[in-house]
Amino acid sequence: MDSPSRRVPWAEATSLLVPLVAVLVPLARMLGTGATTMEEGNVLVVASGILDGRLPHADVSYLYAPGSVWTVAGAFSVFGTSVVVERLVGLGYRLLLLWGIHRLARRWGLSTAACATLATWAVLAPFGLIAYPWVAGLGLLAAGTALVLDGEDRRTAAVGASLCGLAVFHQVVLAPAALLVVVPAFLSATDERRARLGTGLVAGLFPFLLHMVLVGPRAMFEGMVLDPVVRLRVGRSLPLPPDPNDSGNFFARLDDLVRGPSRFPGLDRPAQVAALFWLLLAATVVLLVVAWRWRGSARSRLTTMAVVGAALVPMVLQRPSPNHLKFVGAWTAAVCVVAIAEPLGDLLGRLLGRLLDRLAERRFGRSARHLAPPMALAAVLGGLALLAPHHIGRFTVDAFTDGPLDGSTATVVHDGRTLPIGRGAHADAVADEIDRLVDLVDALTRPGDRVFVGPADLTRTNYSDTFLYFLLPDLVPASRHVAMNPGLTNRPGSGLAAALAAADVLILTDRFDGGSEPNASAEPGDPAPAAVVAGRFCDVGGTAMWRVLAPCDPPGDR
Repeated sequence: MDSPSRRVPWAEATSLLVPLVAVLVPLARMLGTGATTMEEGNVLVVASGILDGRLPHADVSYLYAPGSVWTVAGAFSVFGTSVVVERLVGLGYRLLLLWGIHRLARRWGLSTAACATLATWAVLAPFGLIAYPWVAGLGLLAAGTALVLDGEDRRTAAVGASLCGLAVFHQVVLAPAALLVVVPAFLSATDERRARLGTGLVAGLFPFLLHMVLVGPRAMFEGMVLDPVVRLRVGRSLPLPPDPNDSGNFFARLDDLVRGPSRFPGLDRPAQVAALFWLLLAATVVLLVVAWRWRGSARSRLTTMAVVGAALVPMVLQRPSPNHLKFVGAWTAAVCVVAIAEPLGDLLGRLLGRLLDRLAERRFGRSARHLAPPMALAAVLGGLALLAPHHIGRFTVDAFTDGPLDGSTATVVHDGRTLPIGRGAHADAVADEIDRLVDLVDALTRPGDRVFVGPADLTRTNYSDTFLYFLLPDLVPASRHVAMNPGLTNRPGSGLAAALAAADVLILTDRFDGGSEPNASAEPGDPAPAAVVAGRFCDVGGTAMWRVLAPCDPPGDR
């Protein structure tokens, strides 16, 4: 292991440069991928809505803590509202995560730090650069944990505790992990350092108070706790454990259909998800045991990292989908590299001691130890790729080998906003449809009119094309439910029917009406919104994917 006093600047720079290059390789491609998912569209619409006075939880339904959208809104206010700005914010969160992992792992050597960071990036890279609340919170948590553990300097500890508090402001479910970092450090600290840690944590949590003043405690509680934890679960939960014979995740099945047969041999795709689920649980338990019995250096640090990993597992238990597995696995993979590299380096050193004389051992032993982290990285990523050749192997390979943003990438430009759609003939066709669709909506509306984007079957609100709101900035979302969520948007009392009664134009699609999962999303909800549409609106045109509806009465009779 390289002790801090023996590190040389070029070695540390190289240790940071290697992961940075791994980030830069797919960066152009990530900035240019299609931005048509509901999740990214939701971030774009909620964040840009803040600039128009529509606040998350009060005016717009938002199922997360508000930190990420407030940050994106701040970036929009400075640099302009665009997909690129939102993704650069997402890149910032990812760089913070990688820096935090690197700083946590460098106690075991710079090569171990570089390899642990690469493991995190390899697992997370396929998700792209969306400024997603979980990735944002995880980045803040990783950086905060590193600074708290390294914070012999009181200021460093205070900044670390503040970042842990901000992690909760970005993703509430990270609160147990943040407390598991700050509370032990607080209990073992001197009085002066305790004051710094406490002050830092309060400062990190203070934005909650500001947000509550703006939106009110009831709206904040409903948006962050009641809606996502109670109301939404019936429509988004998946079976535990995952069924290895049938993927319960509708969007995983849809992706399988779009991508076609896998070119990698191995388990069937549902079985890969089940295998990753059990592997993640097993790895979490093993890491806790390893940390407890650790005989190497920095035992308390490894214990904290393992305990934080265990605190992240509920994210998988609430919905064991491929994305959720990767969100948590990005942390666990890094800790696994550390847990393997350190004892493996000792083993290699002992083997050399037996095979070589003492002089040769001193000459080659140190170099041999540096082989341990790359071997650990290869073991972790190789094992994941063998176990899940599609969900880890194929997705990761595609993330690093697909072409960058160029002239072949289809985009839609409307009202000063640019939306990347993707690459290929299908993307070109979709872009053409969107162009015609927004032009039609423009012809039917005036600035300030209310538009609703959703499914044709409003009793099943499984998904929606939120990006259309982003492309129509002169119109106001008719419903506070910008993103469609089963069990929440289609429940009685959601307010959707009243919102539709006041809407000026609807954009509906039947593409997601057939979606079903083994939960309440397969069951019809409140029929009132559909009755409002049937009684008030008429189809006035559209495309193959989307239909536009306007009030049947002439404008003067509205």
